[in-house]
Amino acid sequence: MVLPLLYVQPTLADWTANFTPPDAPDAKIVIDLPDDLDVITLTQLGVELDGIDITSLLSLDGVDFIYKPLQALDGNEHTLKLVTLNPDGTSKVRQQWTFNVTNAAPVGNVSDLNENTPEIEMAERLLRSAYFRADTLTEFSRRVVQQNIGHETNRSTLSGSGDINTGFSAGKWTVDGHANYLVQSDVDFAQTERAVDLGEYDINADYQGDTLAGGFSLGHHDTGLETLLVSDFYRRGVSARLGTSDSRVEAQGFAFGTESVSGAADLTGLNSTDNRLKGVSLAVKPFSTDVDALKLTGTYYDGLGEGSGIGLSDLDSAASGSGWGVGLEKSFGQNRTRLKAQYAHALFDQDGDNGDAPKDSSDAISFLIEHGLFEEAPVVWDDALDIDVGFGYDRVDTFFESLANPGLVSDRDAYSAYTNLYWGALSANLYALHETNNVDDLANVPTDRLESIDFGLNYSFDQQTGSTEWLGTPYIFMNSYLASLGRVKTPSGYDGGDTDNLSSSITLGGGANYDAWYWSASHSYSRFDDFTNVSSDTVNNLTGFNVGWIVSDRLDVNGGTQFGVFEDLDTNKNSFSTNLYLGATAELVPDKVDLNIDYNLNLANGSGDSSDSHIVNSEVEWTFLRPRTNRPGLALALRGSMEEFNGNTDSAQNETEYQAYMVLRVKAPFSLSY
Repeated sequence: MVLPLLYVQPTLADWTANFTPPDAPDAKIVIDLPDDLDVITLTQLGVELDGIDITSLLSLDGVDFIYKPLQALDGNEHTLKLVTLNPDGTSKVRQQWTFNVTNAAPVGNVSDLNENTPEIEMAERLLRSAYFRADTLTEFSRRVVQQNIGHETNRSTLSGSGDINTGFSAGKWTVDGHANYLVQSDVDFAQTERAVDLGEYDINADYQGDTLAGGFSLGHHDTGLETLLVSDFYRRGVSARLGTSDSRVEAQGFAFGTESVSGAADLTGLNSTDNRLKGVSLAVKPFSTDVDALKLTGTYYDGLGEGSGIGLSDLDSAASGSGWGVGLEKSFGQNRTRLKAQYAHALFDQDGDNGDAPKDSSDAISFLIEHGLFEEAPVVWDDALDIDVGFGYDRVDTFFESLANPGLVSDRDAYSAYTNLYWGALSANLYALHETNNVDDLANVPTDRLESIDFGLNYSFDQQTGSTEWLGTPYIFMNSYLASLGRVKTPSGYDGGDTDNLSSSITLGGGANYDAWYWSASHSYSRFDDFTNVSSDTVNNLTGFNVGWIVSDRLDVNGGTQFGVFEDLDTNKNSFSTNLYLGATAELVPDKVDLNIDYNLNLANGSGDSSDSHIVNSEVEWTFLRPRTNRPGLALALRGSMEEFNGNTDSAQNETEYQAYMVLRVKAPFSLSY
C-alpha cells in the first residue's frame, strides 16, 4: 500500500522582475522575470496596464511576459502592474512601473476624430482583437529494455497532448474557447480508443449591451446553478443565457448529457437519448438591484440517465427524473447578514417507464442564515478580527434524487451550525451537525442519529529575526473530529444489528519555510469504538515528516517519511506501515541536460503481512533546442522505472519489474494576438 505524503513548497527567496519601457507606441511590452522562476509561481501572477487586466492577452517567451498592445499607446503616462493572484479572486500588487512612450501620437479631442484618423483606425482594430495560445507536447518513445512487464504495449509509441485557448472581441460580444487534445498511437491505452482525439472543450460567447446581456456556452461547462435540483453539474452540453444588463432578470436554458464524455464522436454531449437532461431557470430581483436585493429563482428539469438501485429488473434500463424548485436569497446590512431558502419537488423512476420499480415523488427543503458579527472589523493587538456564524437546516426525503445533482445526500433531517474566526495570521473554524435518517418514517427501517463536531486551527508566524532567526517562518495547524452514531428507534421484528459507535480523530502538525529549504511534520490519531461489538474497536496512529532543500540554482532535493500503526483492540493484532520518499531535480548541464529521479520504499508488516516494494523512476533529458514562443523545442530523453517486490513470508511474490524508453520530445508553445 502506498501512503500519500504531504509536501509543503518552500517560500522562494524574494525576487524582482525587470521592465524597460517600450521605445515605440506599438512596440511589445516585456516584463523580464527570473529565469529560475518555478511554474507554480508563474501561474499565480497577473499583469494590469492602466487599470485593465491584460493577463489573458499575455504570451510567454521562456518565463518572460510579453504583451503586444491592441492599439498604439498614447503619449500620456501609463502604469504597468505585476500582481499576485490570490485564490479568493483578489490580487496584490507585487511591482509597479510608470512610463511614457516616446514618439507617441498626441491625445486629441473626440470632436477631432473622423473615419480617416488613426484613432478611429485603432478603435476598429480593437473591435477585431483576438488571441490564440497553445501549449503542445509530442513524444516518440521506443522501449529499449524490459523485464516482467505484465501488460502488453507497443514497443514504439507516439503520444502527447495539447492545451489551446483562443478568443476575440467584436462590438459588444466576447467569445472565448478552450480545448485540449490527446495523442496515443497505442489505441488500446487511448482514452477514447482513438489515436488522436479531442479531450474536453468549451466555447463561451457573452453579449453585454446597454439594456440586455446574454450569451451561450457549448462543450464542458457548469450551469452556475447551486440548487437542490441542479448543483456542481459539470458535463458536456449546451446552454443559453438572456437577461437585463443590471442582472435584475436572468433566464437560462440548458441541455446536458448525464454521463462524462470526451472525444469528438459526441461533440454536443447530447447524442444519446437515454443519457440526456434539459431544463430552464429564471432569476428575478423584483424590487431593486443593490447588494442586499431580494432574489427569487425558479428551476425545472427533466431527463433520462443511467439506471441505479437494488433489484432492478433491467440492468440496462434508463432512469427517468424530473423536478421543479424555487429559491429565495436576501441579504441585509450590505451583505453582512445573508439568508437563503430552497424547496424542491422531484419525481424519479430508477428503471424508467418500462421497468417494474415505482416512480418516487419526494421533496427537499434547505435553509441557511449567515451573519458577520462585525460591521467593521475591530483591530485587536494590531490585527483585524473577523467572525462569522451560520445556521442551517436540511430535510431531504428518503428517496429524493435528481439526475442534475447526483452528489446530494438523501434521507437526512439535519441541523447544522458553524463559525469561522480570522484574526491576523490565525484562522479557526468550528462545525456542528445533528442528523437523523428515515425521513419518510418507513415502518421496517431503523432510525439512526448522527452527531458530529469538527474543529480546525491554523496559525502562521511572522518571519523570525534575531535570536530566533533559526526558526524561519514557522506555522502550526490542528484538525479534529468527533462523531457519535446511535440508534433512535428500532422497528419491531427488525433482524439487523444495533448501532452505537464513536469515531474520533485529531491531527497536529507544523513546519517552517526558509529561503532555501523547508520542513513539515504531523501526527494523526484516530479511534473507532463500537459499543455493540459488531465491529472491532481500532486505533490508528500516523506520523509524517517532510523536508526540501534548494541546494543551488541547479539542484533541488526533497524527501519524506510516514510511519503508521493500526491496532485491532479486539483481536490484539497490529499492523505497521512505513513509507519513504526521496527525490531530486538537477540541471547537469545548464540549459542542456536535466535529471529527475525519485525513490519510494513501502514496507508493511505485522498481522496480515503483505509485500514490500521499492519503486524508482528517473529521467535524463538533453535539450538541444529550447522551446520559445512560436518556436518548437527539441529534446532527447532516457526514461526508466523499476519496481521490486518482496513477498516476505511468501517468496512466490518476489519479483522485479523494470523498463526503459528512449524518448524524442517536441515542445511547441504558440501565441498570437492582434
